[in-house]
Amino acid sequence: MTGPLVVVGDTLLDRDVEGVVNRLCPDSPVPVLDETTHADRPGGAGLAAVFAAAQGAEVALVTALADDAAGARLATLLTAAGVRVYALPLPGATAEKIRLRARGRVLLRHDRGGPAGVPGEPHEAVLRLLAEASAVLVSDYGRGVARQPALRAALAATRAPVVWDPHPRGPAAVPGVTLATPNEPEARELTKVPAGESRLATAARGAQGLRERWRAGAVAVTLGGDGALLCHAGTTPLVVSAPVTAEGDTCGAGDRFASAATLALARGALVSEAVQQAVAEASAYVAGGGVAAALPRSVHTAPP
Repeated sequence: MTGPLVVVGDTLLDRDVEGVVNRLCPDSPVPVLDETTHADRPGGAGLAAVFAAAQGAEVALVTALADDAAGARLATLLTAAGVRVYALPLPGATAEKIRLRARGRVLLRHDRGGPAGVPGEPHEAVLRLLAEASAVLVSDYGRGVARQPALRAALAATRAPVVWDPHPRGPAAVPGVTLATPNEPEARELTKVPAGESRLATAARGAQGLRERWRAGAVAVTLGGDGALLCHAGTTPLVVSAPVTAEGDTCGAGDRFASAATLALARGALVSEAVQQAVAEASAYVAGGGVAAALPRSVHTAPP
């Protein structure tokens, strides 16, 4: 690696509120959660950036943050994780996802931030950053950063490997990305491929459709605990099985997969090697306890 790994995309503030439920609300048949702890962390592109930084990479994040408490909190958490933040101005509010949990299960998710705003123009320093990157991950969460015209032009022009983690509400990848990494539902939604005779056949048709439409070098459709299917040059897709099968909290597993693949490409791996490494790391991530266990201590202990 000669330049930073650059993550581009929408960053959310994730908050997990843990508590206990011992009674129902007297005026409505819903559980009452007595809060015991809460923890904040970066979500979306921010989480992918934190994962890459935790592996020792120099990481820069190009995202959009509003001038509000949630945006300030994200800046604090990302800086604590060793991520350099290049923030585009964002009208409105920073998006937040608040999960109310009891005994490890999510009871309710409360979203804040409203409709996505339109991010402002990137500074010249951001465009230079993309030109000098060792690899770029576009982590699209459908809130507008991946649509920004100047960023898209810079992404199309960079010589670095580009990994595109798409969202059904987001734009198409810029032409010629090295690797796209949709999960199964995203691939079906993006291609409208009907169910085939088998799960793998359906995934392969979706991957090939996206590869042709986006002129991508390769598309890896992630299959949850079953690994991933890689469609690249040639007629036979590569099925990469997960080395570890485990049940657990899968929140952030897609971000772990995409960041691991991008980091491997930045370090000179072939696409097939990058996907194999990403499957192994995402599987170990779920087996090891998910996002709470994977976050570096600096994020857990960042001042409020």
